[in-house]
Amino acid sequence: MIKSEKIAKEHFYKKEYNEALEIFTKDDNKYAAGLCSLMLKNKDEAKRLWTINKKNCPASRFGLAALNFIELKTDILPSFFETRAQLEIYLNLFLENEMLEWAENLISCCDFLYRSNPESYKFIARALYSNGYFDLAITFCKRSLKLFYCDPEAFLILSQCYYLKDDLGEALDYINKVLNMVYDYYPAIVFKKIILDKIKTKKGEV
Repeated sequence: MIKSEKIAKEHFYKKEYNEALEIFTKDDNKYAAGLCSLMLKNKDEAKRLWTINKKNCPASRFGLAALNFIELKTDILPSFFETRAQLEIYLNLFLENEMLEWAENLISCCDFLYRSNPESYKFIARALYSNGYFDLAITFCKRSLKLFYCDPEAFLILSQCYYLKDDLGEALDYINKVLNMVYDYYPAIVFKKIILDKIKTKKGEV
């Protein structure tokens, strides 16, 4: 069982969803089989599996909510922890698999998800940043900071976005804000060095 689950996960990470689905189905892993079905755009089968499984599976409950979100329906509000655990995963999957309409619809439900977990804006920003949508990630980070104005992670994401947009002045400004809040925040210490090294290199090129 453990070996087959590992093989199924390897197929899933390689986007070999049919192969993963076959193994998860044999192992009676309804949540994972439903997720594979969703990635294969079989929403009805995902809904069937998750409905059977929802009583004892928070992930299945969020999956059912996600099915509604991609149809712009907001009649199922996930719990605080379900949103924290699953929102970023689903958005990443949609973006990585170029399911852009589903990703856009899920993002469009962010004000509803905020009612479940106010950090939803940041979760969305992280997924957008990870997939190269830097301008949108900046927008959602700033929305998050209106609620949590002392969130070092949100400032770090902003710094990273501006760095990758080659706006080193803004990147340095935001990383300094992180370190002013948490002086020993190791990811920020490392990233500030990266920014300063690039600034130094650019000055050397002039």
